Amino acid sequence: MKRLVPTALLLLSGAALSDTAALVSALQSCRGQAEQEQRLACYDALDLDKLSQVIEPRFAGELSVETERFEVKEPTILRYHSDGAIFVLSLHDHQGAIVQNLHIGGGGEDTYLINEAGEYYLRVNGSTTWRIWLEPQS
Repeated sequence: MKRLVPTALLLLSGAALSDTAALVSALQSCRGQAEQEQRLACYDALDLDKLSQVIEPRFAGELSVETERFEVKEPTILRYHSDGAIFVLSLHDHQGAIVQNLHIGGGGEDTYLINEAGEYYLRVNGSTTWRIWLEPQS
């Protein structure tokens, strides 16, 4: 059974990172571990930074953009990543009111929990490229 841990790691290396199927396969490999200790070791060995790159962002762009409207039906994590020094993001409700202002100085990644169901859109102002994901709260 120890052979599945390297298999999961191999699936997530190199070019396989761009393939969502690699993510699913790696997670299924870990899930298939019969022994709890080996299953935990398999999950612990996964590189979460690389895994997050596998999941396609809902929105991606450069500089300033107003996104299309999107619906939130359950608590949802708004995860945002900026590659530049300046990044300002505002979450708006369906009437245009600002729900939350968010920013990152110097690049990086952060999250915000959208608790209320509803229709929203985002206004993004960045100095370079950025990506935004909408993920169900787990």
